[in-house]
Amino acid sequence: MKLALILLALFATACTGTKKVAGGTSEETNALARNEVLPVIGRDGQSKTALAFNPSSYIASEYDGKFSLVRAFEISAWFKIDNLPEKSDMPHNLIGKFSAEDAALPSEFSLSLLNGACETEAPAFAFFLTDENSAFDCKKAVLSKKAVEAGSWILIKAKWDGRYLTLYQDGAVVAREEKISAVLPYSKLPVYLGKSQVSFAIDGLSLNTEAL
Repeated sequence: MKLALILLALFATACTGTKKVAGGTSEETNALARNEVLPVIGRDGQSKTALAFNPSSYIASEYDGKFSLVRAFEISAWFKIDNLPEKSDMPHNLIGKFSAEDAALPSEFSLSLLNGACETEAPAFAFFLTDENSAFDCKKAVLSKKAVEAGSWILIKAKWDGRYLTLYQDGAVVAREEKISAVLPYSKLPVYLGKSQVSFAIDGLSLNTEAL
């Protein structure tokens, strides 16, 4: 089942200021919170199909229970990192489910950009997944060793099929580990785009509760 939090819905919210967007069913309707997110030219170089985030920007789904009790999911999006992050011992969240008041990210999952965290020596994408609400743990992540180039569109996909956690960069597998978990727990934490302390743009976002 595709989740309601898809990029077209986010565009509608960002551009019109609408507080509600409809999902595939009435119970999937989301309330969205947002801060300083703007539509920008996307990867086609012509149309404003992307959303731009500054270091304090975010979009948050306030729908309780999103991504809860699922046995598999997949996140896919194009990212253009405008400025590579400075060295830090914490991840820079791009898409994740966590508490906004908790600095120990991620609480459940996060597609992040790292530079220094988890012994990274250069900016790298990573995906964190835990089957319980726990603090940031490098042992619960898969990390790409492929270079991140500022200013270029990069396709990133993270897939969890209930057993293996796989990270793709520009269509190629860059990390894959066995992380067996029956199901993600139920929680009321929101799904955040942004809150990353990094300026970036995102295009073609897809969030699915089945790993395709």
